[in-house]
Amino acid sequence: MINIDTLPGSEVNALVYRVILARYPQIHLFERVSSPQDWEVLYAVESLTNPRLRDEVGDIRMVPPEDRVYGDGASWIMAAFTHPPVDARGGRFNRDFGLYYCTADEAVAIAESSFHRARFLRESRIDHATQEMRVIRAQLGPTTLHDVRHLVGDAIYDPDEYAVGQRLGYALRNAKSFGVHYQSVRAEGECYGVMRPRVLSDAIHWRYLRYHYDQGAIVEVESLVGSGSR
Repeated sequence: MINIDTLPGSEVNALVYRVILARYPQIHLFERVSSPQDWEVLYAVESLTNPRLRDEVGDIRMVPPEDRVYGDGASWIMAAFTHPPVDARGGRFNRDFGLYYCTADEAVAIAESSFHRARFLRESRIDHATQEMRVIRAQLGPTTLHDVRHLVGDAIYDPDEYAVGQRLGYALRNAKSFGVHYQSVRAEGECYGVMRPRVLSDAIHWRYLRYHYDQGAIVEVESLVGSGSR
């Protein structure tokens, strides 16, 4: 087991990209409040008349009040933390808690999400499909993350088995780490696993993509006409 006290820090202050399914809606409740007190009141009132609110917002209890973010673009950030992974495998550093995976290189974000979408469709025994994806851009930092880039070759970088990385993730989470800076195993580049939303800000929809899937792999990534930064 990696001793987190021996890990160096990585100073990060960068625009970062994350790719999600376009069907995931923006949860406007986070944009409509500006403080933890406002959130508790609004959530309590709206949950009385909106039975789908819990599914849309996720489990807000997974995020301590001091780490929650509100205002413009907050729902793109908070959704990653209030919705844990839906499959039994989990993510590289998380299983039953949310984590914001992102990278400063949009191409790496596309490579990472292409791998995971292809695996999901393959395991669902789907032969052909197209899926619309949404690129989210946000500001990460300035903050300090735990740096594991020098540990390439360790079991935390196993391409298919995440158990060791998840144990590290639990240790970092328990230590209230802001996250982990690591090497991508899907492309040449680096990624961040952010554990506390308060170090993310200014999240916006950046553009739409369409993934073309055929016989087990994403064979084309199409930038949709009319999409773009805004």
